[in-house]
Amino acid sequence: MKVRAAMIRNIPLFSELTDEELDLITTSARQVSYPKGNIVFYEGDPGEFLLVVLSGKIKVVLLGESGQEINLATLGEGSFVGEMSLLDGAPRSATVVTLDKTTLLQVPREQFLELIWNHQGMAMKILLSHMSKRIREADEYIRTLSMFDVYGRTVRCLIRLAQQQGIRNDDRIVISGRPSHKELASMINCSRESVTRAITVLQENGYVSTTKTDIILERRALEHYWYLG
Repeated sequence: MKVRAAMIRNIPLFSELTDEELDLITTSARQVSYPKGNIVFYEGDPGEFLLVVLSGKIKVVLLGESGQEINLATLGEGSFVGEMSLLDGAPRSATVVTLDKTTLLQVPREQFLELIWNHQGMAMKILLSHMSKRIREADEYIRTLSMFDVYGRTVRCLIRLAQQQGIRNDDRIVISGRPSHKELASMINCSRESVTRAITVLQENGYVSTTKTDIILERRALEHYWYLG
């Protein structure tokens, strides 16, 4: 589908581009849609384009030989992924899967590199702000897996989700569109049964509460675990 400048003008990554630079994207990029649960690209695929989420949600995962899955990140509207392969020419370092019906913008490698070469503000956003944020998140993920039991890992995973998409309500944080226990398990590298037991114990002790659509981090969870981050 043809891309129009109005569709991408408000995306943070492109917010500082001139009309001419936006035209470079709209004439070369294309809009693609995927159903829920579709693999957009696999780890090891060539890095031919940058992906920007226009609507929906994707997850970035590592897939094991036995089918196990480790969730590295969940990304929503306005986020982008795939820039590392475009910058260094190496294959994709992870697999991207849609979590909802999702529409993505594909920006070809040549045009992407031309933009960051000619536009310092865009390059700074990618190289300093976004990529340094991902490195910090990766460090935090490793620390959480190595230093906490399943209860602490579950709470800190929820805190990470809350920082990305939560809404603060007094001393609680509401995470809408609550992840399934299977999704949480893939994020903290344990079994779904372990997450189910952990959520039950955390609810019984006042750390979290749930509704049909939301999961709520209570004040006790924030006081006990937030300062550690």
